[in-house]
Amino acid sequence: MGKFWRRFCRNKLALAGLIVLVWFVLSALFAPQLAPDDPNRADLRQRNQPPSREHPLGTDDMGRDILSRTLYGGRISLAVGLVSAGISLTIGVFLGALAGFCGGVVDTVIMRLADVFYSFPFLILAITISAIFGPSIYNTMIILGILSWPGPARLLRAEFLKFKTTDFVAAATALGARPARIMFRHILPNAFSPLLVSATLEVAAAILSEAGLSFLGLGVPPPAPSWGNMLNRARPLHILSRMPWMWIPPGLAVFGVVLSINFVGDGLRDALDPRQEQSSPLGSQAAD
Repeated sequence: MGKFWRRFCRNKLALAGLIVLVWFVLSALFAPQLAPDDPNRADLRQRNQPPSREHPLGTDDMGRDILSRTLYGGRISLAVGLVSAGISLTIGVFLGALAGFCGGVVDTVIMRLADVFYSFPFLILAITISAIFGPSIYNTMIILGILSWPGPARLLRAEFLKFKTTDFVAAATALGARPARIMFRHILPNAFSPLLVSATLEVAAAILSEAGLSFLGLGVPPPAPSWGNMLNRARPLHILSRMPWMWIPPGLAVFGVVLSINFVGDGLRDALDPRQEQSSPLGSQAAD
């Protein structure tokens, strides 16, 4: 763990991304304590107000506090990203492990199914399914999770194909271990590193997709605050040109979270790669 943390800290962008990400997560968790007002309380007398002492980030076209909605929006956007990534990884891990370990017809069927998902533009398919089932936070989580499984499945399949011919798998098979035990007890822990990096990128992609669907009115339905919903409210040209406080905070929030997650993913990839330790100056000195 110590070596992992030292390798991770060498990547300054990854460390900065982790700090920013933790700040966003804590802001979302403690939104009730940090928010100056109820995010859904409308006050038409205070509508379209610029930043002030009472409303640090201004108000929207219904008089709702932008800072409060940004904080609470982080809860929904991050939750959608985490849950949908969890669904995607659960499906991808099971199908990818099955395809890589069993091979043959099972591998062919699963990979051709993944090809079918890849043959459709992701956002167009998500918009179509959301339009059919209606906008809902739970529908958004499920749709994004189900549509995103081919990536983790292909990654894990490649790892299983690499590890299932190794000596420790042959030894476990000779000792009579069941296939399920070999798959999830012996091979999966060794394939965990690239899967962890993939998980961080899945979360970032899900947050972006949720923001896009909500921006189009097909994601999280109003009045629930999400960063995509807030951007959707700021679509009119007069708001974009004259009231930047309505779209800059949620836009920066999406940008900051996605960028920090990508930096953390890069840092995890480097920290979990044993070749980084061998090629580093510290590794060379230790060898001497």
